[in-house]
Amino acid sequence: MDVPMAGRRILITRAQDDAELWAEHLTALGATPVVFPCIVSEPIDDVAVAVALHRGLTDTHWLLVTSPRTAAAIARLLTGTVPADVRIAAVGVATAHACIALLGRADFVSPVATSAALGAALGELLQNAGTAATTRVVIAGALGGRDDAQDTLIAQGVSVTRINVYRTRPSPAVERPRDLAVIGIDDVLLASPSAVTGLLNTAIVPDGARVITIGPTTSAAAIAAGLCVFAEARQPTFEGVLEALS
Repeated sequence: MDVPMAGRRILITRAQDDAELWAEHLTALGATPVVFPCIVSEPIDDVAVAVALHRGLTDTHWLLVTSPRTAAAIARLLTGTVPADVRIAAVGVATAHACIALLGRADFVSPVATSAALGAALGELLQNAGTAATTRVVIAGALGGRDDAQDTLIAQGVSVTRINVYRTRPSPAVERPRDLAVIGIDDVLLASPSAVTGLLNTAIVPDGARVITIGPTTSAAAIAAGLCVFAEARQPTFEGVLEALS
């Protein structure tokens, strides 16, 4: 995608590991990324969640993994491995790599790195095979995360169980928020409502900064918090954010 980036200082507010990946891409495009994590992610180390995950995997056909962090949380909760007869579906290439490294394999990868794309692609696969109505799926993800894959599969007659294996929370408020005008930020990227809260807990956003959001839910949170949204990604992906930046 041809997006003019040279000389632009872009604030990335995602969790540290996610932010670093976006920073690499933006640097390759000539931008100067400023990593400023505004959310904290943590696994749900809960006995009830571990039990639910074990039970779910003993009676399902597919495990849908929605992010690299989800793969790590699953590996942490399991005392063994994913049963051999359970196929693993991953949201995009990065998640597939995490599944291979942490869970041993990735049997199906969505063509686009979104949960909506994974739900649609897997649903099409099951419909074509005539097995949608008899297939059981476990979706592992974040507490309060997107449910579009779940909705898509349920609409096609698939039995779906969702298990939340990690949570995100905004960065807590600090006594002296960082003034982004001092570090010369041109654009602020927001990828979740939690990031909006975390940003305002830890920074002062200058009036001239362009706020770019990953989708309507994040835009609504930003506007409600008093931020002026310059553009919103049409698709909730990094490519969508790049398009909105242009």
